[in-house]
Amino acid sequence: MKYEEVIRYLKSYQELKYNIEFYRTKMSGLKAISYSQEEKGAILDNLMTEYMVKIEQAEKKMKEIETFIENNLCGVERYAVWLKYIDNLSNKEISVKLGYSNNYAHQFIRKTIEKLAPRLKVLRKS
Repeated sequence: MKYEEVIRYLKSYQELKYNIEFYRTKMSGLKAISYSQEEKGAILDNLMTEYMVKIEQAEKKMKEIETFIENNLCGVERYAVWLKYIDNLSNKEISVKLGYSNNYAHQFIRKTIEKLAPRLKVLRKS
């Protein structure tokens, strides 16, 4: 597995988070639209079910990414990757939290991600 693939995998967490928010917004919008009684039951049930399934799938994938980080890293490495990809902090914000220079924090995260590459390959095969 390449460095870029690990980055793509970890960055997908934020996209999943946005997708969940998108479908939750769509669900609340459905409740606000006025329908006749017959239409309302069929349309709402189908769309709500579809959106709920998409939310559940996204939540499951997010949990997989969290578990991957928790199971394959420890200590400061885990914390740094978590801050970057789960909490979506910038390298500058991470450097402040870790007490590192901005440049060192960037390099530290990069080296940690490089260590994860072979482990992601194993995850994808199982």
